Amino acid sequence: MIFFSKCHTRIALVAVAAMITASFHSTQAATEADARAITQAFDKSYRAWTAEMKLAAAAGSAHVAAKKRPDAAAASKRLKSLISKDLAKDWTLDYAAWLLENDTALTPEHQRALLDAVEKNHVKSPRLGRFCMGLIYLDQGAELPKPGQPPVRTRGMNLLKRVKNENPDPKVQGQASLALSMMLASLGDDPRIMQGRIKNLREAIIKSAEIPVGELTVAQIAEDELYKIKHLTKGRLAPPIQGVDSGGRAMQLAQFKGKVVMLVFWSSWDAETAVMQRLLEGLRKTTQSNLGKPIEVIGVNRDSRQNLRTLEADGLVTWKNFSDQTQKIANDYRVATWPYCLVLDQQGVIRYRGNVGALANAVANDLILRTKPDAETKPAGL
Repeated sequence: MIFFSKCHTRIALVAVAAMITASFHSTQAATEADARAITQAFDKSYRAWTAEMKLAAAAGSAHVAAKKRPDAAAASKRLKSLISKDLAKDWTLDYAAWLLENDTALTPEHQRALLDAVEKNHVKSPRLGRFCMGLIYLDQGAELPKPGQPPVRTRGMNLLKRVKNENPDPKVQGQASLALSMMLASLGDDPRIMQGRIKNLREAIIKSAEIPVGELTVAQIAEDELYKIKHLTKGRLAPPIQGVDSGGRAMQLAQFKGKVVMLVFWSSWDAETAVMQRLLEGLRKTTQSNLGKPIEVIGVNRDSRQNLRTLEADGLVTWKNFSDQTQKIANDYRVATWPYCLVLDQQGVIRYRGNVGALANAVANDLILRTKPDAETKPAGL
């Protein structure tokens, strides 16, 4: 009887252990399914909203549609709550990447928490590729780093270097190389930085060319980055633009040679309504304050032409615009983030590329003050 009792006790313990294990995996599977449901629901609604904005022919309908913009902050809040206790587990990596990609209000504190989790637990994970690409969205914002605390983008680049050296999966290494090259672009156009970028892009193509990143592949993104280095960095002559304005009249970038040009790629649905209103107001002020000066604000707009005409007629848009409904011009300029600005000197040479705002205005004003602009351009290759 004693043997029978011990035997049954062991069987019962094994059964309980099996139930606990099954429950753990079931809970993890349910949690991952919940995370997937949150991100898929947002992604689906965002695609539908984007399609509606593109089809909005008039400013009124575009304004109504803009108010329907899916709330990334709400989806992000739910997702952060769901995965925060499981960041040491591999399955959270894709969702951590989603947060970096979609939550423009993700605080440096939250970004550091994601970096901490990966540095401690996932440097060698085969599932790390998407997170590596997500690091390009790291943003310190207005927060100043504390003494001894590196900015989040610096930490991100250091993490990518670790992944390249320590992760055993060549495909992950390739994605880390691509992300590192893209992040190095923010450090300027020094020849040594350019050489480092090109080296990383070549590694990305060799190791992970066919890996999908959104709707593109690593190879396609790397080729675009190489094109930017050769044709769209500071000191290069801006590619020619031939198109039409909101009225269908022919328009060329070359007709503004001799003036400083702020070339702004934008649409009425690039950001939340309040943010977009501030952007339009800022561009109106820049246009007004430079009347009579040798500078032109030139937009490249992807709204419907009718909507662009309405915005101009209502006085919301006071600068000249190329109508770029098919985004041909934007694609030629490899625009990946909107809005986006290039400042060209009097000879059409790129002197600034980045966000619309104070720094772009400062570069433009400095160029206006120069009586003999530097017209030298670099050769097409490095």
